[in-house]
Amino acid sequence: MEKHTFKISGMGGQHCVMVIKNIIAQQEGATLVDIAVGSAAVNIDETKTSAQALAAAIEKMGYQVVEQAMNN
Repeated sequence: MEKHTFKISGMGGQHCVMVIKNIIAQQEGATLVDIAVGSAAVNIDETKTSAQALAAAIEKMGYQVVEQAMNN
């Protein structure tokens, strides 16, 4: 697993945090580590999904992933 941090624009409050949590929970191979308004840290099993696929799922819900970084 690799830890990725996503910076997400368009999140306005706790409702948005819950939406992002649900998106991550629905992605096989993605495990939420930490979330706050504007960012999410996720462990990703690259054999099951990718950071790009997760970013696309987030953007499909109307948010914008403005940056993603892999953390070692």
